[in-house]
Amino acid sequence: MGLYERFTGEESPRIRGHALAAILGEVERGFLTLSQASQALGLSAGEQTEALALLNRLVAPRDGISLGGFVTLTNIGTDYDTIAAAQGLGLVLLQTAGLTQVIFGVRVNKIGSGTQSWQLFNDTDSQQVAVIDDAGAAGIKTLSTTVDFDPPLGAGMKTIRVRAKSTVAQDDPVYFGATLSLRRASNLTSLELHEVTLLTDPTEPYFPATALKARLGV
Repeated sequence: MGLYERFTGEESPRIRGHALAAILGEVERGFLTLSQASQALGLSAGEQTEALALLNRLVAPRDGISLGGFVTLTNIGTDYDTIAAAQGLGLVLLQTAGLTQVIFGVRVNKIGSGTQSWQLFNDTDSQQVAVIDDAGAAGIKTLSTTVDFDPPLGAGMKTIRVRAKSTVAQDDPVYFGATLSLRRASNLTSLELHEVTLLTDPTEPYFPATALKARLGV
């Protein structure tokens, strides 16, 4: 048998499109493993390979945010916010509900010999979210780091901004801009609610009602 032949009904038992979409959506969001999905759909080894290839073509939903641009930090200082220019490196008001991952990237021209730190800072709670410590050679470069949150972050509007410093106070790095890529897993959209409630037959992951309520967090 083949996954797509079962999808079209050319082979039995047929896999309905809504069931396949719902299960792949839950795998993509990290609530079901491929093994659990395969069991729910009754997939053979060959069909599991096809399902994995299909899953790899799906793009995980993310939010992208651009922060600031082109600031020269003359005599940057050894502490964050030493100079006024360092206060203007990009600012965003961010809802943190359900965040499971942040990818923080900066593009800079490293001028100076110190280890230069580029920090993503939660100004509301005075907490570091992420930091990139650049001890490499001088020059223009794009740097990035990934931070995962388990459990996901709670709800709240937070002021998030970029900060910088160096171990050599006289360094003069140039900040070209930063970017955030955000992933959320625990918030329910109407599409997600639809997909979850489709998986409540006796052979599917969210049967009985206790399993459904646990998945929905209610």
